[in-house]
Amino acid sequence: MQSAQVAIAWLRRLLPLVVACMGLTIGQPSQAIIHGLAFPGVAISTVKLTIQHAHFLQSVEKWEYYDSICSAAIVGLKPLTLITAAHCLKEVRLTGPQSLPMLAIVQPALLGIDSPKMTQAFYRPFETVAENITQDIAVLVFDARVNGVIHALPIRLEDSLPDQLMICGYGHGYGEVDTRHPRCGERKLITDLSDFYQVLPKAYREKDEMLHLQAQTQFAYTQALVHAEHALLAVNRLNALNEYDHTIPMPTAGDSGGPWLLLNAHGRYELLAITSLVERFYNPSPQWSFFQKQVPLSEYPYIAYGLRLSHPEVLGFLQYAQHSGADIQFSAATLSPKSLGLH
Repeated sequence: MQSAQVAIAWLRRLLPLVVACMGLTIGQPSQAIIHGLAFPGVAISTVKLTIQHAHFLQSVEKWEYYDSICSAAIVGLKPLTLITAAHCLKEVRLTGPQSLPMLAIVQPALLGIDSPKMTQAFYRPFETVAENITQDIAVLVFDARVNGVIHALPIRLEDSLPDQLMICGYGHGYGEVDTRHPRCGERKLITDLSDFYQVLPKAYREKDEMLHLQAQTQFAYTQALVHAEHALLAVNRLNALNEYDHTIPMPTAGDSGGPWLLLNAHGRYELLAITSLVERFYNPSPQWSFFQKQVPLSEYPYIAYGLRLSHPEVLGFLQYAQHSGADIQFSAATLSPKSLGLH
């Protein structure tokens, strides 16, 4: 009973913090997989987007303009169709009679894409996305010439999950240089999101019970806040010894919209999810040895979520975009027992 009362008290104190944290993780486009391996974008059908934004400063009554980076997966070629995270389009500038988002594919020639021009965009307003993570999906359609090198990623609908998958994106972490290619990391999925010890093991609770309780309360509140039931896949940052390891590849800012991939029985990549939300617990503890003063706290995500594209709400949205002109293919092929090819 006392532990429950403590948790409730911490929850009340954490509500503003968690809401602010959600504003940072969902509200700002997430950089590439920290410590991942560079992978040719053409091999995994993944592109880098630069997005133009506008924010109105009430205090001085003027507009502030800024750019951001997100990742996107190619799911169709006729016409060229991309999937990314809708939160990347928060405060996006609009242009033309159709009020299309002002964004561009970076170095499209590297992927055999010539003269891409956006013709359609399907996405929900950020206010809707912030209340329900299943809406964190955007479909972008382009008029473009595409050569025969690149392949579209079919979206996997089968319920079975692989033991591990590959997560890719174009951001870069602290001390890492930018790259023309995305970085990827092979990761094992968390099997039970209701078990917080799969995020921060019991050993860390024993070293700092109060901080562990704060983190667990934030985690539980996030699950409720984003309506995450059956919609999210997740990876943690624990190594084979069940210890937190900040060198393990993990999504961060700039990876938003990047693909979560697996291989089918024919050795071709399929798209299972896209990077949506990264959750961090910001309070360092001297009892938790993995904290290093020279590394920014933003480099310490404990858990990253991918929006599962087969979720009924997401699938319905994708089918609407498909019927409205987007080129989106779906697959239920059996999984390949082979490695994902990052070794």
